[in-house]
Amino acid sequence: MHAPVFDDKMAATLSVRDGEALALRCQVHGDPDPKIVWSKNGDVLASSDVVDLKYRQGVASLQIGEVFPEDEGLYECRAYNSMGEVTTTCQVTVTAMESAPKRGEAGGEPPRVVEHIKSDVVKDGDAVTLTCRLSGTSKFDVVWLHNDKEIKPSKDFEYDSAGDLYTLKIAEIFPEDAGAYTCEAFNDAGESFSSCTLVVLVPNEERKQPAFKTFPASATIQEGESAKFSLALEKSATKVTWCKDGKPLEDSGTHLKITGEKTKHQLEILACVPTDVGQYSVKCQSKKGETCANFSLNVVAKLQE
Repeated sequence: MHAPVFDDKMAATLSVRDGEALALRCQVHGDPDPKIVWSKNGDVLASSDVVDLKYRQGVASLQIGEVFPEDEGLYECRAYNSMGEVTTTCQVTVTAMESAPKRGEAGGEPPRVVEHIKSDVVKDGDAVTLTCRLSGTSKFDVVWLHNDKEIKPSKDFEYDSAGDLYTLKIAEIFPEDAGAYTCEAFNDAGESFSSCTLVVLVPNEERKQPAFKTFPASATIQEGESAKFSLALEKSATKVTWCKDGKPLEDSGTHLKITGEKTKHQLEILACVPTDVGQYSVKCQSKKGETCANFSLNVVAKLQE
């Protein structure tokens, strides 16, 4: 029997940007197995919707999905048993989010989606990773959304990045996780986004019809160029409706061309302009039901000569 001992303490100080996630951890062992108490500025903390406290296999952790200035302070982890106690502390500083330069200022430009996330059909319970490749000379922030609602980073939905690759890792997908996913990158100069649809197959259940064989894919198009979005269905649809930002689109013949029959359909935007930027969807209807696919369009402005 012995008092608790830290095998790995917290860093003495840690700086986190406003809005980012905070993760503190330390490793401890003792005999008997120690109890863990977290506190901030002397006030004892408890797990809640904001603070996630865990102690598993000798690792004590504290996580806050999104920090605010009021989360700044001295965090202490105390481990104790009948033989004694030990503590480790970390002074957490919350810094203001850095503002990117405005367009026209040195280095001021919005981020750009180089490689878009892709729609997919996955099985209930699968691990799923969505990957988006982004570029930008100015700093930018990235958030992921599910059905237009921001996803808070957690053990179930993990944000990650390596170089210009930004990923959302879904540990285990369920039917309620189906729908539209969006990766949004933004700074003060502007924003870019990429959207897709995930269909979750449940064992012994038929896939909802009309089902997509191929989905329309998000695109980044230079101003003045045309954009084409195509889809293929397993079975014919009785009605296909293309939408932008939730509003139905109509074939103008001059700027928008909507074509298709039976199982193949296409939306073409001729000579894209900045007002074409947005979140798009296509609804396919038949006697058996309705399905939907989501995608987005970014329009890159031409460089001034």
